[in-house]
Amino acid sequence: MARSEKTVVWFRRDLRIDDNPALATAAKEGSVLPLFIWCPADYEQYYPGRCSRWWLKQSLAHLGKSLESLGCPLTLIHAEDSTLAALLESIHSTGATRVVYNRLYDPISLVHDDRIKNELSALGIPVQSFNGDLLYEPWEVYDENGQAFTNFNMYWEKCMNLSLEISQSLAPVRLVPVPGIENVRGCPIDDLGLESSKDEESSNALLSRAWSPGWRNAENMLDEFVSYGLLEYSKHGMKVGGTTTSLLSPYLHFGELSVRKVYQLVKMHQVNWENEGKSEAEESVLLFLRSIGFREYSRYLCFNFPFTQKRSLLGNLKHYPWRSDEDRFKSWRQGMTGYPLVDAGMRELWATGWTHNRIRVIVSSFAVKFLQIPWIWGMKYFWDVLLDADLESDILGWQYISGSLPDGHELSRLDNPEVQGQKYDPDGEYIRTWIPELARMPTEWIHCPWDAPSSILEVAGVELGFSYPKPIVQLHMARECLDDAISTMWQLDTAAKLAELDGEVVEDNMNNIRSFDIPNVVLKKELSPSASSIDQRIPSTSGQKKKLQPLEVKAPYKQIIQDDVMNASNMEDTGSTAKLQASRKRSSSDSAFNVPSCSSSLIMHSQIHDPNSCLVLHSDYLQQNADRNGAGKVSLIIFTWKQQFHMKIHMNSHNIQLSIM
Repeated sequence: MARSEKTVVWFRRDLRIDDNPALATAAKEGSVLPLFIWCPADYEQYYPGRCSRWWLKQSLAHLGKSLESLGCPLTLIHAEDSTLAALLESIHSTGATRVVYNRLYDPISLVHDDRIKNELSALGIPVQSFNGDLLYEPWEVYDENGQAFTNFNMYWEKCMNLSLEISQSLAPVRLVPVPGIENVRGCPIDDLGLESSKDEESSNALLSRAWSPGWRNAENMLDEFVSYGLLEYSKHGMKVGGTTTSLLSPYLHFGELSVRKVYQLVKMHQVNWENEGKSEAEESVLLFLRSIGFREYSRYLCFNFPFTQKRSLLGNLKHYPWRSDEDRFKSWRQGMTGYPLVDAGMRELWATGWTHNRIRVIVSSFAVKFLQIPWIWGMKYFWDVLLDADLESDILGWQYISGSLPDGHELSRLDNPEVQGQKYDPDGEYIRTWIPELARMPTEWIHCPWDAPSSILEVAGVELGFSYPKPIVQLHMARECLDDAISTMWQLDTAAKLAELDGEVVEDNMNNIRSFDIPNVVLKKELSPSASSIDQRIPSTSGQKKKLQPLEVKAPYKQIIQDDVMNASNMEDTGSTAKLQASRKRSSSDSAFNVPSCSSSLIMHSQIHDPNSCLVLHSDYLQQNADRNGAGKVSLIIFTWKQQFHMKIHMNSHNIQLSIM
């Protein structure tokens, strides 16, 4: 093709030069306008947190220098109205002939990208998208019935059996700027408003001591990990203290690192180690590739089930009685639950924007199982504070831990923080680092200070309930509340399904009532003749295309965490012994949630009146044994009607009465 195209390269989370298919294609076919648009309105309630915005700013500066060295500057635009308006203005200012970008798969971007692509196409402006983020496109992997997987192991096994051709896009050696690039109204990076002067002077200055954002730094991190850390990844990856993981997640999130390059480099080392007879490397390689698989699966789920940012994949959990307890939520966020490993993890998260994946699992499990906090609250908080906040990965993680996925944690699973502390922090050094109040506690008691003799507590300078909180909830009470919540969920779910039945109640209907509700999405469909094989496809439910809608949220999330910003508690001192410290004064994003109120134990009675025999049957559902294999024991009633009947359900906060008349 002649070098005649004038292409807008729209950067988002693909902030790299190497293996960037959108940039490489544009560079080969003509002049380019590298463009990054910061439009806060596009993020809705998922406006990035402070640490994430800091990383973005550093990464953009790094990318800008790289593009400048190739002969073409990166144009930055702070869009007040919309990304679409900024794109159109840039196109008109330069006479650009097309727009290219690398695809994103989170629910919000799916909606925005589809709308922008349709608007530009309607104006006669060609738009082309590329896969710059995944090994496998979400529509390429499906089961024998052509449906999307809802089980990670089955999904990843299928991926590993698919042929994979790694063809990285070569980095351009020179870029030709589009004529009139100076006419585009860009702005300096500081005018994007990604960080305030207060952030620069305090917390963000500390981040730069531990992290080096930018695509070249990402490649250095990858080389260092594969050369020195991968071989013993399985051995050290579960230690919660120190640098025991790859630390690549923020680089992958911002697209500074190509997942194809990561996969190819790891596979090359795997072959070399096999040839050298290093059999111990196999477990580490497979474990690390599995973590790459989870990242792929998170995009797969969000693309094929875009509702997962606001509700559980399993439909039954819409009846789960989450506790909208703001006081418990605050104690969890501040690391004041009285369980040392949980509190240490939450304090590290607040101070540094980072914590080990094992700690993330432990603190999130505690939130949804011990405290029964809505998993969406926890997911949103992670989004607000994590340095590597990634919506797709956070959705997968929180749904998995809360039991909202078919292959997630058992609904009844309740991990003991004391046992986990002894397993993952046996010497208590991680706890001592982040909880100075317990620094002098003996290792024997550091995971359970509530059991320590008073003499030990006195010597350690610990006064439970004063210098360090007592457990926010006892283990046996958490167990009882969790079982009660699961039972309540199944009762409500059964009542709702019975209310939907129309006609004869038979064995098949009752079997459906006792099963998990797993949505089906058909993927194996022929593309229309006009569709490009490299353009992004839109997911369809049960084979029908469904228009994506942005999430609407109503209750003020900011008010829930406002106390953390306004009140400086004794948590201010916890960073004094940490390697990284951060000010607890931070501004949170505006967002909101509708949170279902907690229900007490319910008794359900079904009254079935036969108009001919005046027979009345009762079924008591209070003592169900709910587990993941079914909704518990439900009395089976098979009968026929001689006359048309009506079904009604009467509910209040204490009981449900189902009447079929």
